[in-house]
Amino acid sequence: MLKFAFPMRYHLVTYGCQMNTADSDEMSAPLRALGWTASESRWDADLVLFNTCTVRQQAEHRAVSEIGRMRAWKQRKPEALIVVAGCAAERIKDTLPKRFPFVDLIVGAKDIDSFGERVTELLRERLLSTQAIGNRQSAIETNPSSTAHCPLPTAYVNIMRGCNFSCAYCIVPSVRGKEKYLSPERILGEVHAQVANGVKEIMLLGQTVNSYHYQPLTNSSQLKARIEFDDLLRQVNEIQGVERIRFMSPHPRYMTPRVIQAIGECGKVAADFHLPVQSGSNPVLEKMRRFYTREEYLEILKTLRGVKPGLRISTDLIVGFPGETEEDFNQTLSLMDEARFNGVYAFRFSPRPGTEASEWIDEVPQSVKETRLARVLETHERMKRAIHA
Repeated sequence: MLKFAFPMRYHLVTYGCQMNTADSDEMSAPLRALGWTASESRWDADLVLFNTCTVRQQAEHRAVSEIGRMRAWKQRKPEALIVVAGCAAERIKDTLPKRFPFVDLIVGAKDIDSFGERVTELLRERLLSTQAIGNRQSAIETNPSSTAHCPLPTAYVNIMRGCNFSCAYCIVPSVRGKEKYLSPERILGEVHAQVANGVKEIMLLGQTVNSYHYQPLTNSSQLKARIEFDDLLRQVNEIQGVERIRFMSPHPRYMTPRVIQAIGECGKVAADFHLPVQSGSNPVLEKMRRFYTREEYLEILKTLRGVKPGLRISTDLIVGFPGETEEDFNQTLSLMDEARFNGVYAFRFSPRPGTEASEWIDEVPQSVKETRLARVLETHERMKRAIHA
């Protein structure tokens, strides 16, 4: 892997959730290994990396608009590089080169694991070109595994990529692909490296993080015991120097008795986490393809609070999903009263191109969605005041 003897700077722009933040840290590691340093300003950078999000149309629009504004930057610095990666890059990778021909490299979310090789090849090509970065020369070879990690108050550690679910409203599976699980050795090695850098809190990340499982093989090709999410929690909990463990985002379907027991027994697991429910109506949950019922979700909360006293739960709610009746919506409000969420992230349904729900007739008027969203937020404010009191 090439290493540069002269100072080179990269600027990173990240959109989206903690998983994208973790992906950004992973993608910047090969650059840091080459001796590149981070720049707070894109105007001082030799390479600008956009890590995009497409979960909601607004996030994709923001990224695309920012990329479009880079045209003038590229004209002033034609030797510099623009890289677009992540979920939006995956969704619109066929149209991006035509719309933004000045972009040098596109790496979709399904190819994040190969980012290091692809960006290194791009840099190698530029260095060999007579027009490359001021005709500067490359220096020595370095070990490709010698990646540095910046210490963070909380370290985001990916344990898996992709999603096997097909929720009717969600585009993530189509841009991130099916679930792929990282080996426990790689995950624990990353945790140890972060602790060595002074990190005290570890956030384990996955689209359905608690579905994690890994089936290792021995040298004799005989199967070892399957490692599941609760096993991984216990292993991270035993690492000296880790003071707190969080995880994002669990799916209610995989909040199994084993996982709940591990949450209760691992003292370093934080007493607050996010557990999306999306709706309090069983017909709506079935139409969303969430694979649990209202009753099952409430039972999970009851069990969790039994093993982890003082547990704080936040959730996601979608209002105005196609076909949602007033009775369906009232079921969501009553679920909120029963669940007593500490935090609620509520959204109006809007059709996302590429999802099944986008092809359905959206029977709920926009004005009704606005009213229902306001009622959800009012209900949550009332609940927060009661909990704080």
